Amino acid sequence: MINKILSALALIIFLAVSFTSCNSVEKKPIPKTSEDSTVVFTKDSFAFYENKLIEDSLNTQLRYALATNYYADKQFDKAIEHLLLVCKTEDKNLAAIVTLGNVYYDASQYENAITSYEKALQLDPTDLNVRCDLATCYLNIKKADVAYNLLKKNIQMDNKHAQSHHNLSVVYSQMGKAKEAEEEMKIFKSLNK
Repeated sequence: MINKILSALALIIFLAVSFTSCNSVEKKPIPKTSEDSTVVFTKDSFAFYENKLIEDSLNTQLRYALATNYYADKQFDKAIEHLLLVCKTEDKNLAAIVTLGNVYYDASQYENAITSYEKALQLDPTDLNVRCDLATCYLNIKKADVAYNLLKKNIQMDNKHAQSHHNLSVVYSQMGKAKEAEEEMKIFKSLNK
């Protein structure tokens, strides 16, 4: 009975933390209220679920839910620890791989984020948001040329992907191409009307 409740809880939390836009621009933490029926972990519940994982260490749904709550609580090291275990057990778990990349990104561990995002793109090469976040990581480690290529490919795949235009504007700015940066920003603004 408790395992069914925990599995249902993990599924609710999993669905609540799905990302709808690029991580690099808009963070959507798990809401801290119960208005949307989302279960939010408290300090006591973190400990409770950590103990449950001692009993059932292969419960990846619970481990993922716990990791996403640690992430929302900005406890990046704990989130990474659990996400690495989920990814080790389920090496094709796209949600866990992308979330791991997002945690690394927010923790300013850009090289690790790059590794996660590249693995995610191997599983789903059409994910424009992941490619956009990957480009942002490359930009943060001063590899504007790689970021440029990723964003141009995004725009080729979908010319209406607003965030790619925004980030390409930033890349152009860093490359000293003010005119191109301004043009991309105009496109971004027109897409966000």
